[in-house]
Amino acid sequence: MIKERGQVLLIVLLVMVIALTVGLSVASRNITNLRTSREEASSQKALAAAEAGIEQALKTNTTIPIGTSFTGEPQTTYGTTVNAVSGTEVLLTGGNVVPKDEGADIWLVPHNLPPDETPNFSLPWTGNLTIYWGDTSDVCDQTPANNTMAALEVAVVSGPVSSPVLTRSAYDPCAIGRSSNNFSAALGGGTVSDKSFSHSTSIIPITSGLLVRVAPLYASTPIAVTVNTGPALPSQGIRIDSTGESQGTTRKINVFKGYPQLPVQYFLYGLFSPNP
Repeated sequence: MIKERGQVLLIVLLVMVIALTVGLSVASRNITNLRTSREEASSQKALAAAEAGIEQALKTNTTIPIGTSFTGEPQTTYGTTVNAVSGTEVLLTGGNVVPKDEGADIWLVPHNLPPDETPNFSLPWTGNLTIYWGDTSDVCDQTPANNTMAALEVAVVSGPVSSPVLTRSAYDPCAIGRSSNNFSAALGGGTVSDKSFSHSTSIIPITSGLLVRVAPLYASTPIAVTVNTGPALPSQGIRIDSTGESQGTTRKINVFKGYPQLPVQYFLYGLFSPNP
């Protein structure tokens, strides 16, 4: 009888251990799921706050102090910094990728103050530029679907506003591509504002320059420009960096706000004087 009682006690203990193990496992999973849900909710709130900061900064073009309360969420804050993109080293579109065939502008003339913000063509630029693009992971392939190496078309608008001149050139770092498109070869890369690029090209000396349009072909790519000779480039727009924080979770967004581009038809159909 005593032996049977001992067996019953052992079975009861085993059942209790198993039940306790299962219970702890379920509780641990529930705690993990709850923590994940809270982190996801905090992440969404932080993202919403960062987006709100971008919207406010776009309206005012001014910096918003870190720790500004997000409406309706006392534990959620945001803040932004607004910086003009100008100087002798410039990451186009704030360092974001330039979509293929769309292009980005390098303004050689300043813009008037808000709310006008029209280009001041009475102050043309003279000097020499180097344009950088591409990444070390780019692939040169004869099959368009596999090719990720961008070529670059450069259109320089210069001369008097009454009769500007459009000068075109194109560069391709992919030898396979050059065999069919007859573009010029690209030069080696470099680093601009702590960002590395695989390819570059030096633009012929620009006299009385107004605007440079650079357009990636075959693939999207980040693009940068440096001044070799001549004055620093005027403002190309502003970069807004926004940080949202909620219950220890931080989300960051950056947006580039540039000046309005000239209609692409000007460059497609060459509505300027031809190259001399």
